Amino acid sequence: MSTHVAVTQSVLAWALQRADRSYEEAVEKFPKLGDWLSGEAMPRLRELEKFASFTHVSLGALVMPEPPDEALPIADMRTRESMVIERPSGNLLDTIDRYQQFQDWYHDYAREQGAQKLPFLGSVSTQDNPHMVAHRVRELLLLDRVNATSPDQWRRDIVKALEDVGVLVMMSGIVGNNTHRPLSTDEFRGFSLYDDLAPLIFVNLAGESYGAQNFTLVHEFAHLLAGHSALSGGDHLLGGTGEEAWCNRVTALALLPDDALAVFDAAQSVQDYRVAARRFGVSAEVALHRLRSASRIDEGHYRTILDAVRADYGAEKMPSRKGGDFYNTLTARLGRPLATAIVTSTLEGRTGFTEGFRLIGTHKREVFDKLARHLQVV
Repeated sequence: MSTHVAVTQSVLAWALQRADRSYEEAVEKFPKLGDWLSGEAMPRLRELEKFASFTHVSLGALVMPEPPDEALPIADMRTRESMVIERPSGNLLDTIDRYQQFQDWYHDYAREQGAQKLPFLGSVSTQDNPHMVAHRVRELLLLDRVNATSPDQWRRDIVKALEDVGVLVMMSGIVGNNTHRPLSTDEFRGFSLYDDLAPLIFVNLAGESYGAQNFTLVHEFAHLLAGHSALSGGDHLLGGTGEEAWCNRVTALALLPDDALAVFDAAQSVQDYRVAARRFGVSAEVALHRLRSASRIDEGHYRTILDAVRADYGAEKMPSRKGGDFYNTLTARLGRPLATAIVTSTLEGRTGFTEGFRLIGTHKREVFDKLARHLQVV
């Protein structure tokens, strides 16, 4: 006999909202959903298991008498348009949880290797002058030595510099490996997770331009320098309040120091500003704000060009790409230091293959072996 499970309307409604699923979408897969919500019928266990998978929540959560209170585990510093997240999506919560687990694993691994607290973490205060901190960022990340001339090259060099100083850098536009769960940059662009041994930066790709990704990378690094975890958005206006505004200012100064601004003196059109900004791996909008703050552009011209840039914002978006190398994508999602540590620890027998496969997100030895070769571990 099939087992029926008692559920409450509020929990079912919470699960749909958390997964951003509409009632109409859900009832197509679960025709009895209306009866479950009204209390006229109870789902069978198997039906509830499928509903849990459909809404990306645990079966245990669905049988609770009331919806769980899911608060963001890190400070919400800012989102785009300076809107604070009142109810985080399941995609965001699950992404933070996933990367916290990665961080916990790497913290233990680093401690076993004898790692010590990274000295730059918490080394500055939001009361410090942004120009001074930006100079420190450029020193730590060796930005004065970067020879990149395009935003994608800048991203490669910034990621490598962050990893070289001990920061885990992970990037994705989806939850885990699930292409049906895209992340939204309207909700967040990135976050930092502070840890003495395993500081972590996550960048939400989700079609964002390389220039926006570069800004997010350095912005989250500024939060780590200040000693904090943070969820942030990388404001187009370089505004916000408190620490978020301070990190925006530090980032803009680090990526576009005063001695770089002369490159824009001859720029007149939107295209001129875009071409010049690409040399420094930033968007034209960030460049315009820096020029304005440094009094290198008059207010009228600034407004005219800024309006034109915003009207054609899609021009700086990442081009959609189909396919791509699976192992490059997997390495980006895990970060090279973490992926290398997982493979190495597993091959040395300190981490079981079952756990190693789980961390990588595969059940196949072939994928593990190919990743090891891709990382040049074997």
